[in-house]
Amino acid sequence: MVDIASQGSMIESLIKLAKEYLDDLNEDRVRDAFNFAKNAHEGQLRKDGSPYISHPVSAAEILTQLHADEDSLIACLLHDVPEDTDITIDEIKAQFGESVSFLVEGITKLSKVHYRNDMAARQIESLKKLFLHSAKDPRIILIKLADRLHNMSTIESLPKPEKRERIARETLEIFVPIANLLGIWQLKYPLEDACFKVLHPEDYARISEQVKESQAERSELIKESINKVKEVLYKHDIHVISILGRRKNLYSIFRKMKRSRKSFNQIYDLIALRVIVDNVSACYRTLGAIHQSFTPKMGRLKDYIAIPKSNGYQSIHTTIFGIKGTLTEIQIRTMDMHLENEFGIAAHYFYRAEQEVRQDKVKEKVLKKYEWVQKILALQRNVQGNDRFIKHLKLDIFEDRIFVFTPRGDVIDLPRGATAIDFTYHIHSDLALRAVDCNINGERKAITTPLKSGDVVRINTSEEAEGPEVKWLDMAKTNLARSKIKEFLKERDKTELIMAAETLLQRKLEYFTDRAHIELSKDEKIYLLQAFHLDSWESLLINIGDGSLDVHELMAKLFDYEQGNSHLNEGITQLAFCVEVENKVGILGRICNVISMLGVNIMKVESLNTAKNVILKLWVEIENYEQFEIILREILKLKGVLDVKKDTKKAL
Repeated sequence: MVDIASQGSMIESLIKLAKEYLDDLNEDRVRDAFNFAKNAHEGQLRKDGSPYISHPVSAAEILTQLHADEDSLIACLLHDVPEDTDITIDEIKAQFGESVSFLVEGITKLSKVHYRNDMAARQIESLKKLFLHSAKDPRIILIKLADRLHNMSTIESLPKPEKRERIARETLEIFVPIANLLGIWQLKYPLEDACFKVLHPEDYARISEQVKESQAERSELIKESINKVKEVLYKHDIHVISILGRRKNLYSIFRKMKRSRKSFNQIYDLIALRVIVDNVSACYRTLGAIHQSFTPKMGRLKDYIAIPKSNGYQSIHTTIFGIKGTLTEIQIRTMDMHLENEFGIAAHYFYRAEQEVRQDKVKEKVLKKYEWVQKILALQRNVQGNDRFIKHLKLDIFEDRIFVFTPRGDVIDLPRGATAIDFTYHIHSDLALRAVDCNINGERKAITTPLKSGDVVRINTSEEAEGPEVKWLDMAKTNLARSKIKEFLKERDKTELIMAAETLLQRKLEYFTDRAHIELSKDEKIYLLQAFHLDSWESLLINIGDGSLDVHELMAKLFDYEQGNSHLNEGITQLAFCVEVENKVGILGRICNVISMLGVNIMKVESLNTAKNVILKLWVEIENYEQFEIILREILKLKGVLDVKKDTKKAL
């Protein structure tokens, strides 16, 4: 049990940390907030037996790493008071002001009483509220991330493993991507590792031990490498602010091992240095000097200064054969870039707030880095239902990004898996009305073609184009494209909608089921009509045709219906599918790696050589239709894959 003296030392420790960067900190105001929260939480204990006040103080200490301002620290100390005590937001406003009360209100979850019978809905609605408030003040999401990081660091005190796993998975799927979008590595990496420890405890323990065993040797190697790079840059008359050694966090090592199918030693032999210099010109001079003095590894140069990542990340990356031939990744950046890369939006919001001469530039960068919040607000307006909101949130906003170019060289940021349709709507919805196909890197392609980073895309138009087709909905990735397509389709003639829906459904039935004709049985039609609360098959087709009913959802229901009539064990079903591939080394390994990364078990693989290509037949165990569709979609993206479809003879 923590005594009163220890509780007093908590707040003094926080004030000391804050005073290191806040010269004008009002210490009495911070102490008042601490005492207010301590009295409000009096008698409340955390699961590990510590006084509840230890949590908000620890979260506030995390915020000092980002140089958070006074109001943010006070709001963090008070953030659980309205949710867990009888004190209201109005009382907080009266004592600590409107700014603090707004921050606290944005973090506070919705009433447990109102959502007593549906706590999942409460979580999602609370997330929506958090995003809505964060759009007005970015500090809210920073406080939430600090709150979540401290909760994850003490998660082992929760007695139920299923609750620990649920919280860890939510953190990994929602809050880690937010930290990534904001570019705050100081929070992202420890959040990832905390989730990794809960979700994959054996892998975490093994990799943690391997890192510890190799640490001494690597530390010496890093020291030698830093001295050698300093020597090289001194000879080229390049002023160096600092050179830092960098180590990968455990989760990134785990992901890279899974993705590349390499051992720990193969992954972890690479060391990394960060070279910080005066300006952009010095960055490129540094790159030249390093390449003159060390042998660069081909294909490992990335210029994120010329083309920054979607979260604003800027740096030059190159990999060289360094000391003793060790592969060494070197990141070259300015101090401004380093601050932004480490602290993300906080670097602008807190570190530079006092520099009034740069306020316009700061505001511009904050808004750029915060575009994802506006996308979430649009998602809330256009997507009905909590399950669909979370699904689109993960796919449309939190998924990895790609960068493609217009013919003029403008960079367009899209989610991984986006097609030329999404590119078109990102440019302008009027362009989509006249689009017929596109040119990707100079080659004529269908408008439904998936894009990859680096593609140069030009949309070909015609005044005779008939506008978006219902099949575009099946291929579009972004919520913007899908919502605009639906708006257009709703204006079309019913006969056209029915014909388009029948064509799309025909293709889906051929692709994902064992049947090669559209005619469903009477029982199947009745089941689908009941599932979607429609009174006629014509109404169902019209709903598919105008985009009101997602054909993916219909196929998922049909899949469930079919599997429900078969003899399955514990909801797992065995399916086979065929992949036509070019006869090249390594293609099977890449396919199996994709399936493995999706958490799907491969039961058997067969191959058949044809005159030109190879047909691979794979049996997998899946849980639902959506999982199967994701597998096929991800495999289709692989280079060398020509076609993929479900096999009609699935018996092992």
